[in-house]
Amino acid sequence: MSNASIVIADDHDLARSGIAAILATSNSLHVVGQARDGLEAIELCDRLRPDLILLDIRMTPLDGLAAAAEIRKVAPATRIVMLTMHDSVDYLSAAIKVGASGYLLKDVSRDDLLRTIETVLDGQAFFDADLMRKMLARIGREPAAETVIEKLTNREREILGRLTTGETNKGIARLLSISPGTVKVHIERILSKLGVNDRTQAAVLAIQAGLLRKEEL
Repeated sequence: MSNASIVIADDHDLARSGIAAILATSNSLHVVGQARDGLEAIELCDRLRPDLILLDIRMTPLDGLAAAAEIRKVAPATRIVMLTMHDSVDYLSAAIKVGASGYLLKDVSRDDLLRTIETVLDGQAFFDADLMRKMLARIGREPAAETVIEKLTNREREILGRLTTGETNKGIARLLSISPGTVKVHIERILSKLGVNDRTQAAVLAIQAGLLRKEEL
């Protein structure tokens, strides 16, 4: 997305300025606001409706997870990426539940940060790979998830299985010899049938249903 508007929320001045400096190296990303806590982040998103917000998790008086849940209500089109120092499966799981489209650790490289932002702005999700594997490996099989998965066609199940391994739309299209546009339509139908907001939540349901064996993670 060209000329994307970004808000940065972090309770450390140096962290905010450092992130802003990195984003300034991109011609297509523009920082339109900075927040020192979750309350300011909500206010800025409500007023500015940015394309994306980078949210720290541990902030007071309102943390990033609580702020993300509110931002989903006041600015539903704003994509949320958690940028944190906490290498925590519990935080990752909570971030997915509140609707975050990304979860990155603060030791991420400049290139990976910019690449993740571009991926999320393009409508896809991106989460720290090591944490994602740990979270998916910890998920137990749930009969309720199996029932939901039964709503899908064979082709939709096949595509959902690819989502659990982190494949992009283009990658899935190449593997299945169909167009990326067709993959996008299938994914939209999958999300609707499963009653989830994004491909990561769909992947979690797939693991819970046993669609992918844990040894494949």
